[in-house]
Amino acid sequence: MRTLSMDLRERVVSAYEAGEGSYRVLAARFCVSKAVVGKLVRQAHRLGTLEPQVQLRGRKRVISGEKEKQLQQHVDQHPDATLEERIRELGLDCCVNTMWQSLKRLGHSFKKIDAGS
Repeated sequence: MRTLSMDLRERVVSAYEAGEGSYRVLAARFCVSKAVVGKLVRQAHRLGTLEPQVQLRGRKRVISGEKEKQLQQHVDQHPDATLEERIRELGLDCCVNTMWQSLKRLGHSFKKIDAGS
C-alpha cells in the first residue's frame, strides 16, 4: 500500500474542516477509503501533524539497550554461565528461551540447563 502524498492528506483534512462533506462523501471525492479520511482527521487533531507515522509491530524486547550491554559484559566475564545463571545475575524477569534468543541475536551459543544435579 502506498503512502498518501502530503498534498492529498492536507486537502482531505481541509475539506472536512471546511464542512465540504462527510467521511463518505470526501472518501469518494478523493478516491480513498472512508477509514482513511477518519484516520487523517483524527491524526490532525490528536498529533497536530499529517506526516506518515511509523507503525511498530510485535512485542518489545525484554533484553535491549542497557540490559543487552550488561548481558554482553556478563558473557565476556563469565563465558561458562548457564542461561538461568545469567537471568539471575542480571536480575531479569524473563524465561530461559528469551535469554537464549537474546544470546543468539548477539551471536553467542548457549550452555544447556543443568537438569537437576
